[in-house]
Amino acid sequence: MSPETRMLTRKEIEARAQAVLQQAGAAANLPIDPVSLAQQHDITVHNAEFAQDSLSGMITKQSSGTIILVKGSDPASRKRFTIAHELAHHFLHLAEADGSFVDSTINLFREQFSDSIPDADRAREIEANRFAAALLMPEPLMRREFAHNPDIDYLAWRFGVSEQAMGYRMAELGLR
Repeated sequence: MSPETRMLTRKEIEARAQAVLQQAGAAANLPIDPVSLAQQHDITVHNAEFAQDSLSGMITKQSSGTIILVKGSDPASRKRFTIAHELAHHFLHLAEADGSFVDSTINLFREQFSDSIPDADRAREIEANRFAAALLMPEPLMRREFAHNPDIDYLAWRFGVSEQAMGYRMAELGLR
């Protein structure tokens, strides 16, 4: 992200995630399947073991194709969020160029980052987290399901995410 590039707003990110879901015909089916979304965009997803235990996922885009690697030992809900987060990098940050993003466990579910992470990287990670949340927990479906049953455990199960991710999403949407 160059100095003249601004960070996307939550509304812009929500709209982009909704467009991806609508294009895939997945906007109404719960839980959202991030692996199917990746496959529809010719992105392969593989479980991996990383040499560094703090790594949970990465995406690489090269002329030969795009691949998402996700930590195989993570719980299913965590892997789903990691895949959605990596898809965010694809749709928001890698669409025009080759490259890769490597994400560590410390930043996938939080928007607070240490000062050692450069501002551009921090902005991309915040955008990717928001996109992943909007992709897996679309606002219209969140509001519908919350009206049906506002229990966080139920909602986390219904959307296939962790209670922590659901809590952040509920707070972001003002559903408490």
